[in-house]
Amino acid sequence: MQKYLLGSGIIMFSLLLLLYLNPATEQEDPEFVPVSIEHLVEIPPVQAEDDYGFLKGDYEIDSNRIKRNESLYLILRRYDISPRQIDRIQKQASGHANVSRMRPGQEYHIYKKGDEAVAMVWNISRLDYLVINWENDEIDIARDQFEMRVVESSATGTIRHSLYETLQQEGLSQLLGSKIANIFAWEIDFFLLRPGDSFKVIYDELYIGDEFYTVGRVHTAEFQHRGRNRRAYYFEKGEQDGYFDEEGNSLQRALLKAPFKYNQRVSSGFSHNRFHPILKERRPHHGVDYAAPRGTPIIAIGDGVVTEARKRGGNGNIVQIRHNNRYKSAYLHLNGFASGIRSGARVEQGQVIGFVGRTGLATGYHLCYRLYVNDQPVNSLTVELPASESLEEGFMDEFTHKRIEYDRDLAGIADSERGDTFSSVVSVGGRN
Repeated sequence: MQKYLLGSGIIMFSLLLLLYLNPATEQEDPEFVPVSIEHLVEIPPVQAEDDYGFLKGDYEIDSNRIKRNESLYLILRRYDISPRQIDRIQKQASGHANVSRMRPGQEYHIYKKGDEAVAMVWNISRLDYLVINWENDEIDIARDQFEMRVVESSATGTIRHSLYETLQQEGLSQLLGSKIANIFAWEIDFFLLRPGDSFKVIYDELYIGDEFYTVGRVHTAEFQHRGRNRRAYYFEKGEQDGYFDEEGNSLQRALLKAPFKYNQRVSSGFSHNRFHPILKERRPHHGVDYAAPRGTPIIAIGDGVVTEARKRGGNGNIVQIRHNNRYKSAYLHLNGFASGIRSGARVEQGQVIGFVGRTGLATGYHLCYRLYVNDQPVNSLTVELPASESLEEGFMDEFTHKRIEYDRDLAGIADSERGDTFSSVVSVGGRN
């Protein structure tokens, strides 16, 4: 009996100890103080900024376009900014932009608090803008750019008449055509394209907001011309960057194939015995004639020094460039010379040197382009041009891996229709 009572006592003691250590949930915490909703602190919403960094809702904004003969001075005086303050603004802005060169049609925005103008934004271009803020008696000026989105896209097309017309029919930017022509300028004469030639390209499109801005980098391109398939791959490593073929050979040449961007027609070829349309006799024609509208820009085929820029008899206005000890080029019948083109001037490949005309013995607007090797005239359409530096051996493994990726991407583009793929979208530039 005593053992039974002792056991019962132990059980009761254990139960009481358990209740003490784990009180019932119904018991109130003496330190808990209920808080009503009226006591909650209201957190104000974060105020958003507009495209130029001003807090939305804090300002009234007058937006307008610059009119003919309108200046920064006239615009600010219309908002009762003092001549002294305008002078201070103009002097301080000179380190950021040339405010004396505001052009008609450019947008500007005046920010006001009440009836007082306190800031101005000038849209210098579709990309650049200048912010002028004098709200707190201090003039704060900053030049910035809109944020751009980079959209990776792809396109394909089949040539019917010219690259220009094909791009137009496919709804593609002519800027893309210019980049394709520049990439293959040393491999393909774009003035001799044939119906059935085709291209594929993977490239970047740059947008400001939802508005297309320009064509960015071409990553890889394929061009089928006269039964031959050519591919270009962009690769950048160390001091080497540019476009290379499947074997890592540079597609760039020391000299361009032709002195135009693209889309000019060959009207007369190189010949040792051509009938001259004006002199009515047979004589050598040691050049290639390109028919083009008056004023079409002509570019230097390579870096070099201008050895002649003047009017010379039947050649009309002529520019000659010596590229090195072996190569020389000449451009005849020009309508005029580009700014700075004179004897002794240094020029870069692709630089505009003059404009198509018909000076001298010429029946219509065209360029007679001549190329000399060791001072002997050669046919620029058939001559093999010197190549630039190819990839270093140490980069070839990485280049091959990248090339395989590009080949797979090109294979995924349909041949018969334009394909726009948006495989990646990133933002670049813009205000931080």
